[in-house]
Amino acid sequence: MGIDLDDLERDALAELGNIGVAKASTALSRMVGGAVLISVPTVEIVPGNRVVAVLEAQLPGPQVAVVECLSGTFQGSAILLLPERSSLPLASAALPPDVPKEHAAELEDEALAEVGNIVLNSCLSSMANLLGAGIGTTLPRILRGPVPLVLETCCVDTDAGSSAILFHVNFRADTHDVSGEIVLALDAGSSAELKATIGRYIGRILI
Repeated sequence: MGIDLDDLERDALAELGNIGVAKASTALSRMVGGAVLISVPTVEIVPGNRVVAVLEAQLPGPQVAVVECLSGTFQGSAILLLPERSSLPLASAALPPDVPKEHAAELEDEALAEVGNIVLNSCLSSMANLLGAGIGTTLPRILRGPVPLVLETCCVDTDAGSSAILFHVNFRADTHDVSGEIVLALDAGSSAELKATIGRYIGRILI
């Protein structure tokens, strides 16, 4: 079944995602020296055995993924998933202005890794601070391919007892809009721990 949150817990998770995304937007804007807007995320919680089908429906075709493995309170993967066809404009926006456009493609992976690192760690650090959890991450790596291959390569748990938390977001940099997913894929034990941690967080803010 994966993680089962009530309405109050879902609202708290959505607020955590919103805080993290706002922090990421500010950090990206500072990095590129211009506005990078990230939409308020909508949140979907999907059992591990349905995550491939859900993501394929939302993001068909080849994808570019920035992946970091999680350690500490939660075990699993944090993934920024973007359609391959629209990742270059976002990467180009993240490059210094003096980089010639013809060189942007050569530096795409490096730029996307930096973008992904900022987005994922902004979200994760916000969650860690507010939930009082310890969350460690590996260095980002870039994967390319369809959703099933990406998830298999980064060892996402697709058992029914695991969960994936999907934050649906839209990036806007200059004149480019890029839709993507921030995916927190947690194993079964971490799914249960997240529910307990969110419950304690709600208890603290309601006191």
